[in-house]
Amino acid sequence: MPKPASGLIKPDHSLLLVWSALIAFFGLLIMLLRIAQQNYMMAIGAVWAANGLTMVLHALYWRRYGLSKGCKVAVVIQGVLTIAPLWFGGGGLLLIFFMFGGELRFW
Repeated sequence: MPKPASGLIKPDHSLLLVWSALIAFFGLLIMLLRIAQQNYMMAIGAVWAANGLTMVLHALYWRRYGLSKGCKVAVVIQGVLTIAPLWFGGGGLLLIFFMFGGELRFW
């Protein structure tokens, strides 16, 4: 009968790497598709959304397993870049809607 593992189990970074790479890969594919369609604002939106998804993934990983100092700085910079359009107030929210190709109608 095997003995139970004692001590802390070291987290494996491979799953984080795989999910981050998949999100970045599909984000770049969507960006290239939008550039080919000459819809540059939606290309920026695809990159912004992929950055936001990987930021959430990295923040959850940081909360559960912890990260090194350099990775913590990178996750904070990712967060700042993700919420930066919202700093422009209503114009920032409008920018996000335009990046996703939404049409705004004012009544």
